[in-house]
Amino acid sequence: MLSPKAKAVADKLESFNEDDAISLAEMVKHEVEHASHVLAERAKEAEAKLRHIADHAGDDFTRASHRTRQKIEENPIPATLIALGIGFILGAILTRSKE
Repeated sequence: MLSPKAKAVADKLESFNEDDAISLAEMVKHEVEHASHVLAERAKEAEAKLRHIADHAGDDFTRASHRTRQKIEENPIPATLIALGIGFILGAILTRSKE
């Protein structure tokens, strides 16, 4: 025998007709359309934010590059010594790692 809850569900399913199915299908269609719209809006927002970040990153890189070039031009000897030191250290590290 069926439990009272199972019997209630079975009775409900027996009374389920074509109009109920159409109504349910329309509800599901509406919810899917709404979810699609929300996802599209969120994707547009994310794209705009990423574009903004990318634009600013390019600007920041350009400014940093310009400042670095300016400092090198203002102080060529210290810049050359720093570059020489970094090259020496990297060369020593790479030579040791091969041994």
